[in-house]
Amino acid sequence: MECLMSPIEWLLLGLVVMVAGLVRGCIGFGFSSLVVVSATLFLEPVLVVPMLAMLEIVASAQMIIHSWRDTAWSVLWPLLGGTLIATPVGVMLLVILEPDIVRLLISVMVLILSLLLFSGWQYKGSSGVKTLAVLGMGSGICNGTAAVGGLPVAVFLTATNIEIRTLRATLVMFFLATDIILLMSSAGHGLVNKALLLQSLVMVLPMLCGIFIGSHLFERLPEQLLRRCVIGMLMLLSITGIMLALM
Repeated sequence: MECLMSPIEWLLLGLVVMVAGLVRGCIGFGFSSLVVVSATLFLEPVLVVPMLAMLEIVASAQMIIHSWRDTAWSVLWPLLGGTLIATPVGVMLLVILEPDIVRLLISVMVLILSLLLFSGWQYKGSSGVKTLAVLGMGSGICNGTAAVGGLPVAVFLTATNIEIRTLRATLVMFFLATDIILLMSSAGHGLVNKALLLQSLVMVLPMLCGIFIGSHLFERLPEQLLRRCVIGMLMLLSITGIMLALM
């Protein structure tokens, strides 16, 4: 599918990507969720989801060296196994469903995950290989359909006893691997073309600018306040998306 965006859509997308990059620089998550729930209000999801995979790969690649040693590989491998199986299913849904239905699914996914984050939910059950593989499959469907597969994994791992440095490193490696899987699945369905590559390349600069600004704001602003603001923004945008999709 060719990317036929108007100048105002280019401007809006750049602004959305920069703000989402700022959020990622501040608190380390929320980039894809903010972009997908905002940008799909004025763009078709098939133009947004593969682009996010490319941008997330760029954002995560620079952190590989620092994350490799601290990664919980026994947690990561089952997650990736489930994700590898289920991501093509999510991408297939993205391709075959009507754009308005995909927008509705995206908004509902983000709203549910945001409510889980807001509630401070704590997982009390098993976290063995089977549980992680099933979680990976759910994440793969979310990732393929809406590029928000990282949120359920982040919610789950945050609710366990995993040490914060290990948690962060494992999430970085998970995001990188799952976005490579998503990009390959998208290419297999013909969603990656020259126009999409150009769109992604243009958006790298506003994303990196946002991350740079956000990393400096992180030193000055309370993290918990930032997290609450982001979760509130995700809820508001997802509710708006649901209302527009149902109109």
